[in-house]
Order: sequence, then structure tokens, then C-alpha cells
Amino acid sequence: MTNPKSTEFYLVRLMMIGSSLIIAFFGIGLIANIYRANLTEKLSASAREMEASFRTQIASETDAYQAARMGTIFLKTQKDDLALAAFQKATSLDPNFRDGWVWLGYTELKLNQPEEALKSLKKAEELDPINARTYELLAIAYKQNSDEDSAKKAEEKFEYLSKTNKQ
Repeated sequence: MTNPKSTEFYLVRLMMIGSSLIIAFFGIGLIANIYRANLTEKLSASAREMEASFRTQIASETDAYQAARMGTIFLKTQKDDLALAAFQKATSLDPNFRDGWVWLGYTELKLNQPEEALKSLKKAEELDPINARTYELLAIAYKQNSDEDSAKKAEEKFEYLSKTNKQ
């Protein structure tokens, strides 16, 4: 027969060990959350500083082609707001830069600004009425602006120019 006091002794010890492990588990979780919040804050501050630096670089750019190049890099890295600023700078530096207007329109579509995209893409069309990519994006912009007739015409022109350019 076992001693009831020794069984009670072991149960109390087991409960103390279990509660210590539970407290340690939640304590470590709390410390990890505090550390993560602190690290996130530091990284966010660095990201804001870097974005401000990029915006300064865009604002000081004097070459439209270099501004557009920066814009394409920002698009690839999912920095769409910076890309928008870069393409706006490119088109302000050279209002006859068709690709700048096409990229600007594309970025505006990506940022869900279909009215602005339509203006930019119409400017690109005015500068070069036989660029297939312009019509591809124009069709999207027209659809997003609920102009199905114009979208259909832009799609037809895109298909025609795409076939013509392949020959």
C-alpha cells in the first residue's frame, strides 16, 4: 500500500511544476511581443527615412529618362506611391515622353485611379497613336471608367496593332 502523504506530495510538486511551465510560457510570449513591437517600430522609422530620401531624390531629378527608370524600379519593388511620383516627375520634365505617360497611366491604374490613368494614357495616345501597349491599358482604363464602347474600340486597336507589329 502507498503512503497517501507521498502521493499528495508528488501531486503538489507536479502542479507546481506545471504552473511554473505555464507562467514561463506566457512570460516568454509577453517578452517576445514587446521585443517584436520595439523592432517593428525601429524598422518602420528606417523605412520612413528611406522613403523620404527617395522622394527627395525624385524631386531633385533633372532627367526624365532617369526618373522613369527609378519609377520602374519602384514598381518592381511594390513601392507604387514612389513609382507614381517618379513617373509624374518624368512627364513634367519631358511632356513628350510617351513611355513616361504610359508608365504613369499603368501606375495610376494599379493605384485604382482610373480617371487619372485615362488622362495619362490619352496623352500617350496623342504622342504615339500606334503604340499597342497604350491601347491595351486604355481598354482597361475605359472599362474602369464604365465606358464600354471606348474600351471595345481600344481593344480592337490593340489587337490590330499587336498583329501588325508581329509581321
